[in-house]
Amino acid sequence: AQAHRAQFHGVPKGPGREYVRRVSVPVDELPADWRATLRRLQLDGAYTPSIMQRMTHRLGLFTWSAQRAGRPVDLADTEALRVLYRDLRQRSIDRQIARARKQGLEANITEPRWAYLRSAWEELYRFARAHGLPDAVCDQLRRTQDILAAKERRQSSLKKAQARKIGTRADLLVRAEGLLAEAETASLPQMRHALRNRAAAIALGCAVPARPADVAAHHVFGRGLFHEPERNRYRFRYHPRKTRGSISAEIDIPLDPWWNRFIDALILQDHHPSYLGALRAKVIAEHRPLYVQYDGSPAAYAWYSRMWSLVTGAGGHIARTLAYDDTILMGAEGALYGRVVNGHSPTSRAVRAYESDRLARERIRHSQATMAALFGDDDAGTGM
Repeated sequence: AQAHRAQFHGVPKGPGREYVRRVSVPVDELPADWRATLRRLQLDGAYTPSIMQRMTHRLGLFTWSAQRAGRPVDLADTEALRVLYRDLRQRSIDRQIARARKQGLEANITEPRWAYLRSAWEELYRFARAHGLPDAVCDQLRRTQDILAAKERRQSSLKKAQARKIGTRADLLVRAEGLLAEAETASLPQMRHALRNRAAAIALGCAVPARPADVAAHHVFGRGLFHEPERNRYRFRYHPRKTRGSISAEIDIPLDPWWNRFIDALILQDHHPSYLGALRAKVIAEHRPLYVQYDGSPAAYAWYSRMWSLVTGAGGHIARTLAYDDTILMGAEGALYGRVVNGHSPTSRAVRAYESDRLARERIRHSQATMAALFGDDDAGTGM
């Protein structure tokens, strides 16, 4: 078995394909004064690393579109902005069509995801202000951003649509338990390993709806994942990477012993349960990532979302929406639960962004039932 593990070549050691930049330019090809501003913002810590990365990428998209159309790389050039608008719009439609065809659905899509365009103009406006461009240029970018934001509000969120198709976390836990049971009967050891990993990714994602970046960085034994022997349970505790510099919200989630089966399975693999204590001490001492491939190498960054996509059709981020969805009947306590496990601050706009249609309908139903109750309507709350 050890020879098979050492000689196993089913998991590629590097990227599965060569990535070629096609619709943007790297940061070193941006105008020199833009690079100076980006560097200043980075040194000053003006924005979180994720915002800086997003801003730089959007500027690269704009530069690529402007150069391809023969326009100056200037945010004051209206025609260059129109070219970017057309490029992003068509790119979003093409991506939706490809996804629909992959899922065997009708692909008569003519409208882009307006959130994609809105986020681009949001970053262009943010940069224009920081770069000291004239008010007229900033105002034009802001007006376009506001128009796109209005279009986005009228469009059903992709995450909402995905959440409706996936079901509840309880449904996913049943599927995770099925995967774990299937792992015990699979004939090949590498398949047993893969099924255990997949089962744990789905199950633990329901309890700790982490961003994929945090799974890669913090779901590590002895660093973000801890064992509490006195309570016979595990605990996830870390500061999310995306919000570490902006809010102090910490992920601190103790798991009931019921969840041990998924983590213990990743520690034991095919070993006898009597070795659990020694193997657990070993992975903690080595700070081993929770998810490793059959040959012992850490799972790639995209692995976690790929597992969720295989099971649900949506990436790992959808677990964060479901954390709010499944607690709607708990009222304020449910909203608090969703906020805490997602690592959102009390005033975060993301709390509203992650709400699905079910949560919105429940709030409306509750509000109408409350008003009807004031007038003594015994049938209040039964119509939605």
